[in-house]
Amino acid sequence: FKHKKLGPKGDIDVNLEDKKEEKKQQGELYMWDTIEQKWTRHYCAIADEKLSFSDDIEQNADEDSSKEVKCSELHLKEKWFHGKMKEGRTTAEKLLQEYCAEMGGKDGTFLVRESEAFPNDCTLSFWRSGRVQHCRIRSSGDGDTVKYYLTDNLMFDSIYDLIQHYKEAHLRCAEFELRLTDAVPNPSPHETKDWYYSNLSRGEAEDMLMRIPRDGAFLIRKRDEPASFAMTFRAEGKVKHFRIQQDGPHFVLGTSAYFENLVELVTYYEKHPLYRKMKLRYPVTEELLERYSTEKDINSLYDVKMYVEPSEITPAVPQRTVKALYDYRAKRSDELSFSRGALIHNVTKETGGWWKGDYGEKVQHYFPSNYVEDLSLNNSAELESQIIEDNPLGSLCRGILVLNTYNVVKMPQGKHRKPFVFILEPKNAEDPCVEFATDKVEELFEWYQSIREITWKTTEEENRRKYWEKNQLIAIELSDLVIYCKPTSKTKDSLENPDYREIRSFVETKAESIVKQKPVELLRYNLKGLTRVYPKGQRVDSSNYDPFRLWLCGSQMVALNFQTPDKYMQLNHALFSLNGRTGYVLQPESMRNEEYDPMPNDSKRKLQMIMTVRVNLFCKLCFFTSHKYLYKTKNKAIIIACPFVEVEICGAEYDNSKFKTSVVSE
Repeated sequence: FKHKKLGPKGDIDVNLEDKKEEKKQQGELYMWDTIEQKWTRHYCAIADEKLSFSDDIEQNADEDSSKEVKCSELHLKEKWFHGKMKEGRTTAEKLLQEYCAEMGGKDGTFLVRESEAFPNDCTLSFWRSGRVQHCRIRSSGDGDTVKYYLTDNLMFDSIYDLIQHYKEAHLRCAEFELRLTDAVPNPSPHETKDWYYSNLSRGEAEDMLMRIPRDGAFLIRKRDEPASFAMTFRAEGKVKHFRIQQDGPHFVLGTSAYFENLVELVTYYEKHPLYRKMKLRYPVTEELLERYSTEKDINSLYDVKMYVEPSEITPAVPQRTVKALYDYRAKRSDELSFSRGALIHNVTKETGGWWKGDYGEKVQHYFPSNYVEDLSLNNSAELESQIIEDNPLGSLCRGILVLNTYNVVKMPQGKHRKPFVFILEPKNAEDPCVEFATDKVEELFEWYQSIREITWKTTEEENRRKYWEKNQLIAIELSDLVIYCKPTSKTKDSLENPDYREIRSFVETKAESIVKQKPVELLRYNLKGLTRVYPKGQRVDSSNYDPFRLWLCGSQMVALNFQTPDKYMQLNHALFSLNGRTGYVLQPESMRNEEYDPMPNDSKRKLQMIMTVRVNLFCKLCFFTSHKYLYKTKNKAIIIACPFVEVEICGAEYDNSKFKTSVVSE
């Protein structure tokens, strides 16, 4: 009543010779951006029944070109432009009067604001002879070309050019002539931006972000505390918050990012990563919210912490991390104390053999450079190789679609002004569609066929399962009563949804990477699922790796090179000598405790238990000298030796220790 072809949950275990080699399609595709309402170009690849896609290829180029083409918007970032003012004329006069009273009332002191009476025009307000005067900046244009002017005989391409001209040349009127001199700075330029909310609670901000399912969506809101703001944004599918403090004339994000105003802060992080490669991309405006339904992504709030720590903000200069090779105890108050294996971050390499870094609660303290090794290059290379191993796009990957959860449909008439379009329609009606386009009909056919084969394969496997169930007279319910543990490769990198009928295999480098990054998740998976680890192929000398870290994370089968009787084989022999040498050892009760962490950091470590080890030494004694000595002969001469005992504790890195009894020299 058990059949191999009826796998767990009704999956078909097809023989390898029956499997067709999967066609790996890759190239450039257009994807429809539902937020910006335009086609964006991405590099895409199909592998392991998944479609991976990169960031928008033309994103950076578009940003640069847009800044060059839209010269009419150059004035928006100038300190003299105040945007739309509440009670504009009165407010402008008040600002000019206060500024001139403080700075001496120089003729030509000015600011520019949006006109109240004429929506498409601006107003130049300036100080002359002890009072404020206003002059309308008119605009006229035909199509895409717009000209700005104060007098009909002199026109400019932008308001910025107009102001720059009248800083150098006189503004002539019937009553006076003057040049523009000092600019009155806008005290709060962010208040005119559509991403700023002066009266918005944290809960309301989260509700708005949950409706925008895109990383890079953001808004800034005023907090209840004085001189305090918060940026609410989406990153890695979660809604997060950053605190922004106003320190005098500056706005401080984290501990070291200073900006003159919030507009400058947003502009900077639109070009540079703010949090784990995420840039600010989508201002959460009322218009954007109207384009999306009221449905909220509740899962985006389920995160361990909501406010991001200042240390997690992407720094302007890449962080450098080193690992301690030896213990070191500080001899001065400005030095670090650390143990072997400690990680020191934000390292600054200075001359003289002493570097500075952060460890524990001490920031930028000194330590000897010969006590550490630099991990920056090794970690980045290891991470990059791991990403490349996991995904065909490597570090360029920004999203993955599981193709067997979609149906692919061609659009004969095209869509959104693109003639060659296909759509991935989700089988789950609650998920959104994903629209793709190509430049040529041949490319459309190739991509459609590749995806169609994958979706058809899923249907074929379901039909085959029904066939085997019917023709072998084996009910799937009865077959599942017998556990047939089979290897899995489709979702082996995911540690979610463990199944005791599956086993996941990892090469040692992959396993050690998981241990470093997700030790608790691996341990939780191994409480219900099975994992096995094998040596990497480069170990041509049959050397071994340390299995203990993998055992601590619950891995059931850790394969070693048996022909090399080194320390790691001795540990393996010692562990499995338990339980009558049956080859099965139960996990200790402590490892099944929910609070157990196999790789805790310094702050979580605490004394677990005190062990007393008694060693009985049996040896042949030399009675004619003393009972406390051993002897042996060499060239018929008697050599006296004092015995000693060495005890080594093997466990996690912080448990490893050796003790050797003292030798009596007589």
